[in-house]
Amino acid sequence: MKINVEITKKARVHNLLKIEDLNEKQLVQKMLIRRRLSRSSRILIYLAHKCGFATGVMVYGSAYGELIDTVNILESIKGSDNVSPSAFQNSVYNTASSYHSIVHGNTSEILTLSCGDETSYNVMQQAALSLLKEDEVFVCAIEAMNFDGVDSLNKCASELEYGISFILKKSEKEATITVENRVQKGVPASLSWMKILYDLCENKDSYIVEIEL
Repeated sequence: MKINVEITKKARVHNLLKIEDLNEKQLVQKMLIRRRLSRSSRILIYLAHKCGFATGVMVYGSAYGELIDTVNILESIKGSDNVSPSAFQNSVYNTASSYHSIVHGNTSEILTLSCGDETSYNVMQQAALSLLKEDEVFVCAIEAMNFDGVDSLNKCASELEYGISFILKKSEKEATITVENRVQKGVPASLSWMKILYDLCENKDSYIVEIEL
């Protein structure tokens, strides 16, 4: 089965080490919530704002999840220290999408996927399925991996913070974009498919891509 989806809005943010300006103070006005946000949560809230998305169906993906908070928990256990309640709370895969829903009061369906290097494509597949019954879906894939000691593990020389998002709707028109997945230098492999799609949108008047389920 194949479904054509149209990209109506898109956003991307990335940095070799750490994204400096995510506009948290303006986007999350409640200080108590803002202080608890994970890095992925900050990135997702920023990208959603760039796409004009506040409420509705969301599909969120991350191959590695909340690595920074998970590493902090493991370091605390290793050092026989107390585990931070915030780090424990933020260590689950749906942290980012959950914080966004809290900030905006979003009560619509939210799905979180983690599928290794296939994460971003599977996010698009799930969104296409959701569009069989929804008018619009927000999709986002993020990796935030800038923790102490990452240099000893990061063998692929990827940027350590990277996020891509789209707002999608179903289309009956023919596809204008064909994605050939390939290795993307500097991009986490889990985001590669969506990054290629994002780049292909730069030189098109309409952004319609065929998703095979």
